[in-house]
Amino acid sequence: MPNSFSERDRRWDLLNKSMQENGVDALIFAANDYRGHKGALRYVSDYNLPHRSGNAVMFKDEEPVLVLSGNLIGGRRPTSGWVSDYRFPGTIAQGLVDAFKGRSFSKVGIIGLGQVMKVEEHLALTSAYPEAQFIDYSAQFELIRSVKSAAEIRGVEESAFILDQCFSRLLEIARPGVTEREIGAEMYKVGHQLGGEDPLFLTMYTEVDGGKTGATFGPPRDRVLTTHDIHTFSFEIVGPKGYWTELSRMVTFARPADDDARMARAVTKGLAAAAAQMAPGTSPSDVQRSILEAIGTEGATSSYWSGHSLGLDVLEQPWIGLDVVEDGTQSQDTALQAGYVLAVHPMVLDDRAQTSGYMADTYVVEETGSRKLSEHPTGLHRLSKGEVHVNEC
Repeated sequence: MPNSFSERDRRWDLLNKSMQENGVDALIFAANDYRGHKGALRYVSDYNLPHRSGNAVMFKDEEPVLVLSGNLIGGRRPTSGWVSDYRFPGTIAQGLVDAFKGRSFSKVGIIGLGQVMKVEEHLALTSAYPEAQFIDYSAQFELIRSVKSAAEIRGVEESAFILDQCFSRLLEIARPGVTEREIGAEMYKVGHQLGGEDPLFLTMYTEVDGGKTGATFGPPRDRVLTTHDIHTFSFEIVGPKGYWTELSRMVTFARPADDDARMARAVTKGLAAAAAQMAPGTSPSDVQRSILEAIGTEGATSSYWSGHSLGLDVLEQPWIGLDVVEDGTQSQDTALQAGYVLAVHPMVLDDRAQTSGYMADTYVVEETGSRKLSEHPTGLHRLSKGEVHVNEC
């Protein structure tokens, strides 16, 4: 089912209100097909960029115009029909300049100015319209899209369901002697059969380099699962509505070593502490402090951030951390609200014992607290004699 016109109108109303409050005449939504750089375009137009790059231009109280790479002229368009004006200019830079021709404007907000928009496109706009002010509007946009509607949360739940079925398949086939690739192939198959897109499947294991402990992670390779290893599987996927969720669990076969079991307990406690803390009015930094405190009870340490919001992009604000993370510019007084969707994934380490741990869950913040989306218990999964045993704490 396509996204509804009522959802479109809700988003456009929020964008128009923001433009009015900030004295902005128009918005440009810059996008490319990288996993974290195309959600803004889908938010405003319901267009899922399949390749290359594209933009939407939205003037106050008007339908947006899509300015897309000419390579996409034959691409499929959404059945929702949110936008009618699709343009495929010789260059996107010229297409953006043309979208503003004959219009009266003095201030334009660009979503993705610092991280997504191409330099040549920005130079073309500022050269063609030297009297206009082009500002980075990314932070304002993050505030708008961080609170998900009921329809958006249903899309998130659909994605979480797909991930649960992928992990269920993993539990059926994982055994000593199987390769990471064999597991990945089945995960991808289940995800695609259920309508998932853009899968990001990573496998992790502890590695010691020069006496320093870390977690090696990456796409599945030919590495063979062995009896005593702790195998961490992390899967992220987009559901049919375009929303990301994330799920990761630690899996083993034989009885785990005491230190490995301790790392799994540390991660589990960290996630439980986050779940208990995430409620409207709580700051992300307070959530992070609770995670670090819980992890510390098991003699483990962690990084200064442990999660983030997610939605139409896999990385959205706010971040769960003590400082500014990656390319985010999060205010210290940011507070969680009902409707936030948050992925929490503490990475824990113990250099002395040369071991690590990692798991992830996706939560919806509701008025009464947080709700975990996965039906799989959070904890170390031990597969033995055809049964699954979960150490949840």
